[in-house]
Amino acid sequence: MRASSIYVLPCKAGSGYVNITNACLNDCLFCIKRDGAHFYGSDLALDGRPPSAAEIVEDFEAADDVRRLKEVVFCGMGEPLLRYNCVLDVCREIRRLRGQSIGIRVDTSGLAWSKEKRLDILDWINCMSISLNAESAEKYEAMCKPKIRNAYGVLMDFLWAIKVEQVEQDKLNCCFPHVRLTVVDTRETDCIPESGRQAYPPGQFPVPDFDKCEAIATGFGWPLIVKRLFRDSRDDHWSDPALREICLQGITPDLCKDCSNRH
Repeated sequence: MRASSIYVLPCKAGSGYVNITNACLNDCLFCIKRDGAHFYGSDLALDGRPPSAAEIVEDFEAADDVRRLKEVVFCGMGEPLLRYNCVLDVCREIRRLRGQSIGIRVDTSGLAWSKEKRLDILDWINCMSISLNAESAEKYEAMCKPKIRNAYGVLMDFLWAIKVEQVEQDKLNCCFPHVRLTVVDTRETDCIPESGRQAYPPGQFPVPDFDKCEAIATGFGWPLIVKRLFRDSRDDHWSDPALREICLQGITPDLCKDCSNRH
């Protein structure tokens, strides 16, 4: 029996996350995938075969039947827009099933723009969350270890393409999804996978310049979100069936309510 493509996070009641691919155009030093594919009690390995659009919709309907989801997020162990057509097909089907009663968000590095320059996904989602991660190409290369040339330039081109589209849609008084940029706070180096931090002496791991990243986001007219690193996703208690059932019902577990490390 295959694992569901929809997984949940204990502190994100009402959200279902779609693990659509393990492929990525970055090899970020801080990525939790470096420690394996087990994440908050879910196995995100995909066993070498990514789910089809039909399977994702089936998993969505099963999860939505257990708890009325408020949001679907395309964010797993890889870059969702590398499977652009699949994401688009799933979005269309979710809209058919739930209309505008559910939010749809895509988390992306923006680097899939190097392979396919399409923005029609913006017609079907409520939010596009784009990983900026650094204020310069040099630091981006150091932290994200991209697998393509001129990755930061590709990212900037992607951002400008979205901005141009946003301006055009605003002129037509059309709805446009919320766009935000994100950056990972790498100051807590003990939460970075060992294989990612071992190339740097203690205290010298690259850290984004948050003020400069904020200035980049402001220049586009979008907010910047600073993300904290996951720190407890592989603790054994997350695999407790009773705890997972609580999460599936959209209820925040008691052990999360007073946690200062929410993600």
